[in-house]
Amino acid sequence: MSTRTKITIDARMLGFSGIGRYIYDLLFNFARIENEFNFEIIAPRRELLPDPLPPTFRYVCGRSPIYGMGEQWEIARLARNTDLLHCPHYNIPYFYRGALVVTIQDLTHLLHRDFVPYRAAYLYARFMLGAAASHARQIITISEFSKHAICSQLKVPENKVRVIYRFLSERYRHLQKSSDPARLAALGINSPYILFVGLLKPHKNVYGLIRAFSMIPPQKRHSYQLVLTGRKDRAYPSLLQLTRELHLERQVVFTGEVSDNDLHLLYSGATVFVLASFNEGFGVPALEAMAYGIPVVAANSSSLPEVVGNAGLLVDPQDGSAIANALERLLSDPDFRQQLGRLGQERACLFSAREAAQKHLELYREVLRA
Repeated sequence: MSTRTKITIDARMLGFSGIGRYIYDLLFNFARIENEFNFEIIAPRRELLPDPLPPTFRYVCGRSPIYGMGEQWEIARLARNTDLLHCPHYNIPYFYRGALVVTIQDLTHLLHRDFVPYRAAYLYARFMLGAAASHARQIITISEFSKHAICSQLKVPENKVRVIYRFLSERYRHLQKSSDPARLAALGINSPYILFVGLLKPHKNVYGLIRAFSMIPPQKRHSYQLVLTGRKDRAYPSLLQLTRELHLERQVVFTGEVSDNDLHLLYSGATVFVLASFNEGFGVPALEAMAYGIPVVAANSSSLPEVVGNAGLLVDPQDGSAIANALERLLSDPDFRQQLGRLGQERACLFSAREAAQKHLELYREVLRA
């Protein structure tokens, strides 16, 4: 019988964007790093897991919905004989009392009510974030900005929160840009474009980005489209109305959610990438854009300066003129675009998925030794 230490990971969000990709890439790298652990992976379907996995990995079926009452009992039951449970989101099993590590990406659910517009959802998030912070032996978060928010808002001591930066998936390591004008045309794109990737929620400042785009001098703006990629959620109708008021219907493209293949095409062909959010726990799309060599305009607040560093133009997200000026500068200067693109690719290489996985494994060891 094996005496290896058992780590259970709640991977039910595999297949989701964001956290789902984080889980997948952790598992992919855990499987390729020699270590002393056995892993039990709780997921709704075996085919969601990376393939192949070594014999030290065992799939455990977990079918309870995220945020539902059922997960409280199911995850605690499935993890009852483990040495350590890692929950990659704050929806921990409240009654579980074993060694627990939780990843809290950011506090968007608390700080931006537009993210959880229903009072019941907000109260659930507030209660569960507090419970996760209290019950976990260690909290992992993805930026110093998020660590400060967690410590101040949830009253957590600094030594309980470990920053492990988000990272690039392996697929971004050896990029081959691709071009498919017919597919871009099917998405409504027929000219050079500025790209945004993310949610359309108010804290992403898409409203301000559209207004900033309208401020670019017409002789320059008319040569470009602004492509907004993300699920058409509750904010979409008002954003569409704004484009009509500004007479930008032909220039602003809402693609909705896209496949990985389409996202690859969009990054491959973008002239400039912009993420001028009011709040970001990390800002993965900015990092992805840098990996493609796309010059980046990003907010000078929250976590984005940690991600972009000196490899992009940082602007005040509250200042539409500053966003417009940064975009115009890049659109007008191909040499500067090339310089920033090169710096971005160099910086993106610093965010290694393998190194992040090794840091997770070391944190598990520290918690188990404590």
